[in-house]
Amino acid sequence: MKSHIRNKHTQSGDTFKCEICDYTSNNKSSMKSHTIRKHTKDFAHKCETCGKKYPKKSELEIHEKSNHQGLCHVCKICGKVFKSEGSFRQHCKSHDPDYVRRVFTCEICSTVLRRVSTYKDHMQRHRGEAINYVCDICGKVITTSHGLEKHRKTHTGEKKFLCVTCGKDFATSQSLIVHTRVHTKERPFQCLICTKRFTQKSSLNIHMRYHTGERPFECTLCSKKFVTKTLLKDHNCRA
Repeated sequence: MKSHIRNKHTQSGDTFKCEICDYTSNNKSSMKSHTIRKHTKDFAHKCETCGKKYPKKSELEIHEKSNHQGLCHVCKICGKVFKSEGSFRQHCKSHDPDYVRRVFTCEICSTVLRRVSTYKDHMQRHRGEAINYVCDICGKVITTSHGLEKHRKTHTGEKKFLCVTCGKDFATSQSLIVHTRVHTKERPFQCLICTKRFTQKSSLNIHMRYHTGERPFECTLCSKKFVTKTLLKDHNCRA
């Protein structure tokens, strides 16, 4: 394989520049990975049936099951994987611009919910019968059954959502949506004060605290406050 990596020595060390595009890196392995993913496509995992190559073994397995074994179905639009053909066909309808998805409207507060399980949880809260769901693996308390289902995926490693651009897989559709903005460069959330833009709402919320002065996370020992829980955890209090 012809090398597409050019080495340039700088005062801070070696900088590797791709000879095909403008990508640069100070890490040779990162540059090699970039060259394979973006240009040569000489991936390590090869399908023995058709010869197509993939960067991850999990991607090769999905390819073999969906194309040669008929064991699963991959949505070409969003990358979600289905074992059931019926579920796959139903999911494909959601990408049709004329498709009208069934929703559940609360008769008390008019909140619109997309899942019957979420609707039931919502109505229980109105009746004062709210149920908390406890993860049997880590003990975390979740307020909805759907939320518990999503949380459990963090333990099982289940990742059904595949990025069709780079092949990276994710546990939730929202994680995939946020990731795709790396490729599209989309930053839909904008600060109204300084106009800085962000890929997700949570990042904007944290950013706004620097403008408002809000510090919701307080050290119980010295009472110092922080904008994020991570900064509080990193706080080395000697009080």
